[in-house]
Amino acid sequence: MTPRIPRPRDELRVFTQYGARQTLDAIRLNANEWPEATPAGTYLTQADLDRVVLNRYPGAAAEIRQILSKQYGVQPDQLFFGNGSNDTIMQLFLVFGGHGRATLLFQPTYNLHGRFTVMAGGTLVNEMVGLPYRVEKERALAAAARVRPDIAAFCTPNNPTGTLIDDDVILAVAERHPETLVLVDEAYSDIPGRTLLPALPHHPNVVISKTFSKVHAAAGLRFGILVMHPALAEQMRQVAVSFNVGVLTYALAAKIARDEDAVRDRVAFVRRERERVFDGMRKVHGIEPFPSEANFILFRAGGDTAAAHQRFLQHGVAIRDMSPWTGCEGCLRVSIGTREENDRFLGALAAVFAATPA
Repeated sequence: MTPRIPRPRDELRVFTQYGARQTLDAIRLNANEWPEATPAGTYLTQADLDRVVLNRYPGAAAEIRQILSKQYGVQPDQLFFGNGSNDTIMQLFLVFGGHGRATLLFQPTYNLHGRFTVMAGGTLVNEMVGLPYRVEKERALAAAARVRPDIAAFCTPNNPTGTLIDDDVILAVAERHPETLVLVDEAYSDIPGRTLLPALPHHPNVVISKTFSKVHAAAGLRFGILVMHPALAEQMRQVAVSFNVGVLTYALAAKIARDEDAVRDRVAFVRRERERVFDGMRKVHGIEPFPSEANFILFRAGGDTAAAHQRFLQHGVAIRDMSPWTGCEGCLRVSIGTREENDRFLGALAAVFAATPA
């Protein structure tokens, strides 16, 4: 007999667990992580660890704040940190979204933005762009005028399509609707080398999200950053959860942030490998890969994507079935791995779709 226990709100009961499932016997090309190991000992020595004090709550994180403010060209008080970018974004929705407030998304896009809207008690409004993904300025402005959102979220390069959104599209919405908080999720922006950080001084309603989970090769560190107008950052600090980043994370993040050569090398590598994988995918009959500016490629396969996903696992390759995401029906997504892993994916791709009936 099922015990009588508290229930979540009705709108949350339809949620399923988010995240790519762990795979024991397959290479992991399903979570957009950096594929090569990044041992913490590469950055922190025993002496560094001995300087980290665990009996006190975390302080102001002055070192990492100074490093990133210089790299981003902003003031230290414009930075807000969290336990991964999902944590910072969720807190943003809790502060500026919620009951009676609407969030506008251009689908298909990062589905946690919609989930956070609902978790905060707000109303989600989807503008269906479809595939291939291209957000036009006129359409974005028309949607914003119709919805009058409290939050409008853009992901560029977009996840899951890998598509860049033109800067003037986002800034036009920000200028036309100064009381709308415009979230720009730049989790993958280091790869194409595009950012809206220089526009922040003239657009105080724009908030930019950054992460160490991609080209910094530190998804396991869980370090996320919001960059915003100082007044917005102060509102976040007054309301949001305190001490949500540990002292070890701050210490390691400071070391990783200084290693800019490693980031440049990773960006160059992922660009080369992405193009090689994309060219290989275009030769496979029965799929449609979409051009990407990120470290993953979305492709339309049609048919039973769950079955295709299982056939990839039988070949020892874990990719992501994207059909459950809004607007991604019939699609799969593969992350860019090491050269050897990418070769295994291309081999599995040819085998899976050669075995699929036309």
